[in-house]
Amino acid sequence: MIRLAIDAVLVALFVAELSFNYLPKELHEILGVALVAAILVHFAINFKRLLALTYKITTRKFFAIEVNLALALCTLLILLTGLCQSNYLCPDLADSILRRNMTIHNLHTSSPYIMTILIGMHIGLHGRELKQKVLRLLRAEDFFKRRKIVFDAVIFTVAAFGVVGLFLNRFFDRILMKHVFATPATDLPAPMFIFLLVGSVTFFAVVTHFVVKKVFKE
Repeated sequence: MIRLAIDAVLVALFVAELSFNYLPKELHEILGVALVAAILVHFAINFKRLLALTYKITTRKFFAIEVNLALALCTLLILLTGLCQSNYLCPDLADSILRRNMTIHNLHTSSPYIMTILIGMHIGLHGRELKQKVLRLLRAEDFFKRRKIVFDAVIFTVAAFGVVGLFLNRFFDRILMKHVFATPATDLPAPMFIFLLVGSVTFFAVVTHFVVKKVFKE
């Protein structure tokens, strides 16, 4: 259950980082450092599983490798651009020219939305395993075996709200680095904004889970 706890912390920190409009700027940078630390811990405890992907590579394993590699590169991009934009924890790390560079700023603000897709895909690749762990933790495994439709209905409902969140937050405009400041989503109370973000991750996880299930029949 340690892995599950770390996974939950990772998602919570990521969602908190994307909710920067509701946070003090200093806290945004502190949580960014905590997120990087949690990612490193996640990588360390799952290193053997990642290494196993390189043995007897199948199409499903190749897809998983590509998703993980893209996730690592996106994380690195966010980290580097974040260091260049830091005003509190590392104010002297980059000069004022880099700190005010709009390309770096746009990359730092758009990359997390790409990462939202990749995190959802990463979760979707382990959907069945995560479902079993969550149900075991909630001691609801037997209940949902008899009433599978209830669990699926909850997940699909959260994912549906996530789709709404994509539009309210101008998700794809952000990825394209368009100048987006306030959106209908950012006008919502923080709990609702966070719920929509979690829903967006859930949506991409659900899509990936079904694509993998249908396409990679291994």
